[in-house]
Amino acid sequence: MFHVTQGDSSILGSIALAMLLCLSCDGIDAADPGKIKTAILKSQQYILQSNLAEGTGTFAAYAYVKSGGDKKAALVQKMTSGVLGKFDASGKYRPAGNHNYEASVDLMLLEAVDAEAHRPRMEAIVAYLLYNQQPNGAWFYDRQIEADCGDVSITQYVMMGLWAAMRAGIEVPVEVWERAAKWHLEKQREDGGFCYHPFNRTLSINPEYHRTTDTMTAAGTSSLLIIRYVLFEGADLDAEVRPADAKRRFGVLERFVDERPGGQKRTLNGVPTIRVAAIDKGIKESTRWMGAHFGEQNPNHQHWFAYHLYTIERVAALLDVVKIGSHDWYNEGADELLQRQAVDGSWTDASSTLASTAMGLMFLSKATTTVVAPKKRISLVGGGLQKGGRGLPDRLDAVLVKEGDITARKIVGPVDSLLLDLEKSADAKVETAQAAIVEAVQLDHPEELIGQTPRLQKLAGDTRLEVRRTALWALGRSGDIPSAKWLIKGLSDPEPTVAREASLGLCILSRRPEGCGQPIDPLDDTSMGLSEDATEPERLKRLDEWKRESTKRWTDWYQKNRPYGERDDRTTLKQNNK
Repeated sequence: MFHVTQGDSSILGSIALAMLLCLSCDGIDAADPGKIKTAILKSQQYILQSNLAEGTGTFAAYAYVKSGGDKKAALVQKMTSGVLGKFDASGKYRPAGNHNYEASVDLMLLEAVDAEAHRPRMEAIVAYLLYNQQPNGAWFYDRQIEADCGDVSITQYVMMGLWAAMRAGIEVPVEVWERAAKWHLEKQREDGGFCYHPFNRTLSINPEYHRTTDTMTAAGTSSLLIIRYVLFEGADLDAEVRPADAKRRFGVLERFVDERPGGQKRTLNGVPTIRVAAIDKGIKESTRWMGAHFGEQNPNHQHWFAYHLYTIERVAALLDVVKIGSHDWYNEGADELLQRQAVDGSWTDASSTLASTAMGLMFLSKATTTVVAPKKRISLVGGGLQKGGRGLPDRLDAVLVKEGDITARKIVGPVDSLLLDLEKSADAKVETAQAAIVEAVQLDHPEELIGQTPRLQKLAGDTRLEVRRTALWALGRSGDIPSAKWLIKGLSDPEPTVAREASLGLCILSRRPEGCGQPIDPLDDTSMGLSEDATEPERLKRLDEWKRESTKRWTDWYQKNRPYGERDDRTTLKQNNK
């Protein structure tokens, strides 16, 4: 079995998370797709022709499958049978000497080959891993070593294994993920990074085990990202954790779209008590450390480059980024692998040749994207993707930035027809209509909102969340002061993101960028006066207070600024008699 030690903790972070500092700068020439395809095929062939043994062989078979190899290949079937041979007559899983490393990879292989057929065995491996979780939330070589032990590298693999089990529909208690998250956050170094063994060892002392390294920092970050994905799937990443590809439309936010391959399930037993903001804080600090140390010369890179690149791929896929600082993580990593690949298709670093080849293969094939597909993003030009306007057409309103590429923009139809699309859209198509409306209003037909306010006011009460958000977004840009009544009503919407949209809309409609003296974004803990460790009841209480006070203040504003035709009603009399 490949064994990742302190030496395995170097390049990951160095290349992996300056991504958080910058998604786009001038890039290098892309690695040749044809050469990459050839390299993948050569490394697959190397694995197929190798005499695999349990441990590293299982990992190599997994890499072969994840890179698109045939699940029914004789080698894959051989290694799968080897995993199935680790169960005793009672069905209890008994790995060899690699303990949790081995169990995690075995679990990943069974899920990749046939999760449904191997479910009973996978459940037994999950039980083994859950039993071996330390009281502090981490994993180590075996269960009874010494107090407070934990291994960032091993825990990383367990996270991947349990994540595979979750995708297969196997129940993993929410407490398991939360304990792992808390361990990472508690053991995170003061500088924001992670070390190999963040505890005071007595059996084997090595100062290097306690040193913050870029690979271990990235390993810890990837574990936090997996935990976040499992516990809070669908929650947008904090802007400091994953910067937007371009300037976001004011108020209309992207929503995470799960594009998990068909048939994969998600089973979460329980409701998280840990707040996503706490995990984001840890990720933010670790990525800040990586960004600060990005580009530093690291001698371990020469020894562990394949492992490093494999971890980079996982972190980048989970964050869904193209750039790490000014570096294109994939093209630069692919270039290095192409240069280092042996004639027989293998790679060799301080790990075994087979393990190194498996890791290089998973990097080149972007293996993590088979379970975390990149989000589909269409952003209007103007967010700094092409600073200085280099390479852009003369008409900036006739182009789009699609996943980093400049393309011609098809001018969309009038707002009237787009609103009709929104009204008739099935839930699955609402976001498409939403994006078209925003684009039309921003670039083509902003004046057409005038006269559409009755329809928008009706849509503001729609049962569909994204329809309400779109309607409030448009009402805020309609220039129609009476529409403020619907925006004020939206402040009390049970869905906080809708209330936020109404708040932003009122700021624009009223031409008061500072709002009404209340926080503009009710989902921003800092502006709401909440600490990062505030409890959910505290947040809900503060949100209710915000809704009441914001509604009162904006109502007062409207009474003073509404059209004269409304000023002889009973509300005015009541206001004047106060």
